[in-house]
Amino acid sequence: MNRSLRALLPTLLDLIVPTVVYYLLHWLGVADVPALITACAATAGYTVPRMIRRRRVDTLGLLVIAELAATVALLSLSGDARPALLRPTVHLSVAAAVFLFSCWRGRPLTYTGATPMATKGDPERAAAYERSWHNSPQMRTTHRRLTAAIAAAMLGYALLNAVIVYAFPVSQADGLQKVPGIALILAIMVMLRSRVPRLSRIVDAEQQRPTDAHQSPTAAHT
Repeated sequence: MNRSLRALLPTLLDLIVPTVVYYLLHWLGVADVPALITACAATAGYTVPRMIRRRRVDTLGLLVIAELAATVALLSLSGDARPALLRPTVHLSVAAAVFLFSCWRGRPLTYTGATPMATKGDPERAAAYERSWHNSPQMRTTHRRLTAAIAAAMLGYALLNAVIVYAFPVSQADGLQKVPGIALILAIMVMLRSRVPRLSRIVDAEQQRPTDAHQSPTAAHT
């Protein structure tokens, strides 16, 4: 299994497991709300052991558990499955806002996401990648545009998810909303990888710069 797929596996499981459990229960005649609650519990059932095996607190795992707990509470109190299905819309809207904010304050979030691909785990390239942020306007522009594009994709999915939830019966909406979710993950991967050659060239150029030229007046960009 390559690194990209291994990194995406937890996210894919978060999409696939609850869907499979829900449709299985729905096929067995279980009502929408109990089926969705059980699907959420099934997702937590592998998220918690995953953290235990790693022997460390997984921030993403805790976020998933918190989201599932909120979903179960909402379903239990309201008895309406549709608000719970809007969870991705709310979360991705917030995430998109954070991505956009990072374009103007600090470093765009894609800076960290693209680091392994642009540096290939080489400490010297990692140092050059860090210097490139200070010395290369092209580096900063590339990451800001990439981050903004990903934010736009997130907002597009958030809107589409809301349309799906209220345009289709719950039994169909729960499955249909996963399709653009998977498409969003793939689109983000493609966007990141498409910029890797450009980022790598910038890092290559930075490595070739004279040592005394590594410090630049543009280092004020943090």
